[in-house]
Amino acid sequence: MRYLLFCSVLAIVFFSCKQKDKKQPAKKVEKTGYIISKDGIGELKIGMSQSEVENLLSQKFTFKHAKETTGSWADTVTSKYKDLDVTLFFERQYSDNDAFIMELIGLQTNSPLCKTADGLGIGDEKPAIITAYDDNPINMGPEYERVNDTTWLPSKTKYNINVRDDKYEKELVFHLLNKKVVSLEASMIMGD
Repeated sequence: MRYLLFCSVLAIVFFSCKQKDKKQPAKKVEKTGYIISKDGIGELKIGMSQSEVENLLSQKFTFKHAKETTGSWADTVTSKYKDLDVTLFFERQYSDNDAFIMELIGLQTNSPLCKTADGLGIGDEKPAIITAYDDNPINMGPEYERVNDTTWLPSKTKYNINVRDDKYEKELVFHLLNKKVVSLEASMIMGD
């Protein structure tokens, strides 16, 4: 009787261990045009002019600072790219004849539909990002929050992981809150 009981327990333990050994399937990213990279999301690419972005999204943008004619400035608009809510960051770029155009220098989304080619997205954590991009230059640390007019302190809850390209021109930014990704951003590197 003991032998039968021992064999039954052994079989249950063996079966349980065998189930744990099965590998988890890799994250699969659907080909929906919602893949974010250092270059942008789908057809929406860093470096596009305002008119190119407007044509792609079938929308005209109104900028808050459009009437300013001097100085360098940037502006932000929100829009839809397919089913994604995106924030678009534009900057004034001058041409040879003192005319200027607005150029897309970054975009950000908090949609769970948007993922990297490796399947990383909203809800993922720092170790997964570092593992996926271990061959890339990475700059990371807490966001700084304004305490008063002269003091900024590192946040205890907000953290950024910036994955750079090898030319240090563009980056993919993972914005974390309480150790989980809450938004993804592709942008030009503006300096550290």
